[in-house]
Amino acid sequence: MNRRLIVMAVLAALVVAMTMPALAQDAAATYKSKCVMCHGADGKGNPAMAKSMQNLDLIANTKTMSEADVAGIIGKGKPPKMPAYGTLGDPTVQALAKYVKGLK
Repeated sequence: MNRRLIVMAVLAALVVAMTMPALAQDAAATYKSKCVMCHGADGKGNPAMAKSMQNLDLIANTKTMSEADVAGIIGKGKPPKMPAYGTLGDPTVQALAKYVKGLK
């Protein structure tokens, strides 16, 4: 029984390790399709959008936030301007939060 649990845990870890690169690629593609228009490719804000909205600089705004906090904002939104993207699914939201926290 104990050996079976170990084998299952190892298999689960392998599945997670194999899907992480795909999630990272998906996060970059999702950022480009859903976030760049307001936050810019570098995360510092799109100057054209900054005229009508404030606080678009993801790097400054998420500096002291955890990945979990960033994921919460992505999933639930932040009214009045930031839409919720909960329909992306939790793994994609988590990967996107990691991507955003990695912007420099």
